[in-house]
Amino acid sequence: MKIEWNRVTWYSKLAAVAVFLATFYIAFSLGVFYEQIHAESTLNGAPAATGGKAGAHCGGFIRNAPTCAAGYHCVLKVSNPDTGGTCVAD
Repeated sequence: MKIEWNRVTWYSKLAAVAVFLATFYIAFSLGVFYEQIHAESTLNGAPAATGGKAGAHCGGFIRNAPTCAAGYHCVLKVSNPDTGGTCVAD
């Protein structure tokens, strides 16, 4: 049987659809895995990453964003609040 590389067949269409769907499944799975590894752990809905001292990361538009300890406040690194900042003494 000679392979015709330039001919579209039902199984080539099926393979294209399978690769298309597998791409999104793999990307979604990797995103979930990444979120599980890098998400802050919570206890009863309260952020676990609280009480950061000088130089600790704080703020940003993320779930359970870390906060600074008493006597410290969060200073943004850049003008974009999405990136968060660092804790500095009051």
